[in-house]
Amino acid sequence: MIGPVETHGEPTVIEVRAPWCHSCRAMQPAIDATAREFEDSVRLVVIDASREPEVVRDLGVLGTPTLIGVYGGAEIGRITGTRNAAEVRDLFRAVADGRVGAINGPGSADTRLRVLAGAALAAVGLLTGPAWVLTGVGAAVAAWGLAGALARRRSPERAGS
Repeated sequence: MIGPVETHGEPTVIEVRAPWCHSCRAMQPAIDATAREFEDSVRLVVIDASREPEVVRDLGVLGTPTLIGVYGGAEIGRITGTRNAAEVRDLFRAVADGRVGAINGPGSADTRLRVLAGAALAAVGLLTGPAWVLTGVGAAVAAWGLAGALARRRSPERAGS
């Protein structure tokens, strides 16, 4: 059991979504296709955040969509926000294989946004003075994004892909 959700000891992905959530609707085809692909090895449990707020709170979910990977009754990974089909598949694969901590961190879109925003801040900082504080903040944000990209490239679930 993870929070109030019974997993029966099976590899499980808990999907927390809401009917009003645009990102949830955008990701749904990828989640449904991946769930069908892994239907023999991973169980999908869907939680409607608008109908079961207590369950959402008990799971520690702060935003939708959230996918929580559970293996052996314990959480092994969690992704929140819009993700592409490959990232959804990576979570299901990690759950099927029981790879603890294999999936966490920002998605590829978040990483790109961090790098681009950081580069833009640094450029504005250099062009307006130079404003060293703004340049430094921009460089730090870009480095944060690059660190996420490098960590994802080195992660074990990507090695076999």
